[in-house]
Amino acid sequence: MRPRETDSSPRQRAQPPTGSINERVASLASGCLSRPRLFAAEKPTRCYLLRAPQGYGKTVAMAQHWADRRQVCAAAAWVSIKECRGDLQLLADRICAQLAATQEAGGHDTPPPPRPRECPRSLYDLATWLWETKDRLGSKVLICFDDLEFDLHSIDEIEAFMLATPAEVEFIAASSADIGFARMKARRETHELRHDALAFNFDEAKAVGLTEERRAVSEVETYSLWKRTQGWPEIFCLLMQAASENHSTNRLIVNSITGVDIDLDKYFRSTILHSLPNDIREFCLCASILGSVSAEYFNHAFQRNDAAYFIDKLSTEQMLLQPLDRSQTAYEFHPLLREFLEHRFSVENPGLKPNLLARAAQWQRQNNNIRDSINLSLRAGENESAADVASENMMDIALREGEIDQIQFWQGRFSAAVISGSPTIALGLAWAQIFSHDHRRASGLLADLRATELSGLDQQVSRQIECWCDLIEAIGEATGDNLSESRRQCEAWMKVYNEADLVSKGAVLTCLCFLAASEHRFGDLRTLSLETSSVNNIADHHYALGWLYGAMILAELSRGDMRAGAALLKKARGDENAQINTTPFSVNLLNTLELEIQYEANQLDGIEAHVDEILDFVRRHGIVDFTFSAYRTAAAIARCKGNPKRAAELLNEMRVIAGESGFVRLEVLARLTLADMFVAESAEQALSTLPNHNHPIFLSTHGPYLRARQSLTEARIAARQGKFHLSNRFANVALDHARRSELGRLEVAALLCTAVACAGTGRSAVSEQRVADAIAIASRLGCYRTFLDERWHLEALGPISTPLLNLIPSEEELGRREPAPGDYRVRSPRSTTSVVLTRKELAMLQRIREGLSNRDIASKHRISEDTVKWHIRNLFAKLAVKNRVQALLESERLGILQ
Repeated sequence: MRPRETDSSPRQRAQPPTGSINERVASLASGCLSRPRLFAAEKPTRCYLLRAPQGYGKTVAMAQHWADRRQVCAAAAWVSIKECRGDLQLLADRICAQLAATQEAGGHDTPPPPRPRECPRSLYDLATWLWETKDRLGSKVLICFDDLEFDLHSIDEIEAFMLATPAEVEFIAASSADIGFARMKARRETHELRHDALAFNFDEAKAVGLTEERRAVSEVETYSLWKRTQGWPEIFCLLMQAASENHSTNRLIVNSITGVDIDLDKYFRSTILHSLPNDIREFCLCASILGSVSAEYFNHAFQRNDAAYFIDKLSTEQMLLQPLDRSQTAYEFHPLLREFLEHRFSVENPGLKPNLLARAAQWQRQNNNIRDSINLSLRAGENESAADVASENMMDIALREGEIDQIQFWQGRFSAAVISGSPTIALGLAWAQIFSHDHRRASGLLADLRATELSGLDQQVSRQIECWCDLIEAIGEATGDNLSESRRQCEAWMKVYNEADLVSKGAVLTCLCFLAASEHRFGDLRTLSLETSSVNNIADHHYALGWLYGAMILAELSRGDMRAGAALLKKARGDENAQINTTPFSVNLLNTLELEIQYEANQLDGIEAHVDEILDFVRRHGIVDFTFSAYRTAAAIARCKGNPKRAAELLNEMRVIAGESGFVRLEVLARLTLADMFVAESAEQALSTLPNHNHPIFLSTHGPYLRARQSLTEARIAARQGKFHLSNRFANVALDHARRSELGRLEVAALLCTAVACAGTGRSAVSEQRVADAIAIASRLGCYRTFLDERWHLEALGPISTPLLNLIPSEEELGRREPAPGDYRVRSPRSTTSVVLTRKELAMLQRIREGLSNRDIASKHRISEDTVKWHIRNLFAKLAVKNRVQALLESERLGILQ
């Protein structure tokens, strides 16, 4: 509503320094990273609220937006609550002066002052003045309020002023306090940008790295700093500068930055610690030793009753504590800030921590936060108490929560006597070892347990320990890549124990699902996954659910269906039962698979920054399928970026891991991939790299796939040598296996290889048809890089492949984008339908859906129109329809088109 008019006579006030404000804001806006994304809200927004602690660039972002508006001669004003010292009349005067000056001077830098009669006496008068002058000020007016936290009592009056102004007036308000503007928010007239939105994203972090005047910081180092600082702009820039200046002395190692770093110590002291009142400062230091903090938790540990007051002050007026979730029952500091504060506590309160940590451990145990309780007891030096808690809960932490790294850390803190005296601790350690390339130690722990006299234990406890021993041994065979033996032991476990322990049953079923995915038994996986998902959900088996998603995504990657893989990945991260984001192992597992999905989608920008982190994970924990996925993708990225030497180094490193861990299959896969890379340079070197045909691995359950992979490599070598008939024979072996086993990427590569062989033997029509088929499959499945990487092999063949290269689309034409879960995809019908379509008929159905005519289909697939009509007639007959519309409707009903 328009405010009522007032009869009060305005009085003359001292003129605000309009020119100096223009210069100051322009200075703030220049020389800093531009961040237009902050003010690119999807819906029109009247007021942007920037809320975050100091150092998140609120003032700079606001200044840049202000400067952009001034460039287009929009009326704009900037006021600082701190500079006005809580004088709201002075605040109103300054806003009025700047807006009037903009209007009268037409946006020049030295405007004349406003007329005395226009000076308002209050924000209420200013709102009235804005209504009276809105036609003269222009269609849009921008008012920026900075430093709101310096007078929290004025926020209500400022909000009332905003609500009273015309709709054409827009606002930006910056504050380090989470107070006020509830009425604006209720009217949906605000868009809040908090610390997570104001933090640098990785692209912005890279842009900051490129502006360094001294030694450029690598993208990998930039990523490490960005992750460690969580994008906090000011401390990120501070550490980037330190990394650039001191790289030669190795003073700043980006992977080991802590809050005690000298640059951070100075920053946190001057910017945060010294600005806090003594009582709040004391609370911060005390709370830092607890990690996450709640009022009840803090009061118990420090035997106080005022934690709620200080938590409220720090979370609302300072925003230094951030809530862990929407319930706002627990809060945490930024990790680097917490490390700094904890160090200050140790310096100022020597000798107090052990007793405080012991009380904190007791509280965590009472509240069933077992991991935190054990860690706090260990930090307090009470190892016996930690061992008591661990012995009661270790298998739950291992099986259901999958805290592999956490258990590995505990292993070094528990003595040999504690481990030998507690079967559950020994079992938990063995479980962690089978996922950490230490099967020998796991086998030793299990052997010692089996040799231990368990007769003194309760019969039920003794049977449970035997159950866990057999479970760990069976799954250990899988992580050791003895898949046939693992499958036999898992099936034997199901016969002996079955319903004895749902959590263990879920682990065994999940292992069987992984085995099916690894061996390309996709039908068995579909059957098993339903029961496995049900059991794991009932048992709250978070770790197994993460592995189950991993197995299902791995299967889609093997099938080449990147769209389905991306959809499953998104579903996994949103599954509340799986709790992927709180299970570090599962997070890294899915990140490994995501790397391959991103590469296949040809999303290469920024992908290198994630490679080292993923490779580090698989070095420590990766089993064969995930290790191969990570290293093959990393090598492909390096070669694609023009660094074949680095690609070869990565593949040879994979061979070293295979040798150290006894992974025979990984060794063979590494050699096949190396041979594929060598083909372009030297057919002889590629041949010498290939494994022997009599290798025992070819007799395993993975043998048919590995033979097909080797046949494809041999086909490429034969084509490089000009032996096109031989190349065609080898390529067809790979193509037949790909089609029998539903391996889309292998099929695409084999089709292109047969296309080269056909071109070399003069069958150009067949050659062109094979290329068209490969394009259709790659586009349908989203496996773009498989197709584009095959182009690299074609280019090495010289003139014989030139006609084929002309048929292959560019990256943009083929689809340079990330596969989205909502994208359509064509699938072969499942066993629940009675309709079975050939690959050609599926391709025809896809073209019909795209709206292509028979002539267009013939041209796209390099076949005659009569052949197209023949395929479509067969398609109609199988679907029992009479036209194209009916064919599409029926195929969607049957689930053929999704």
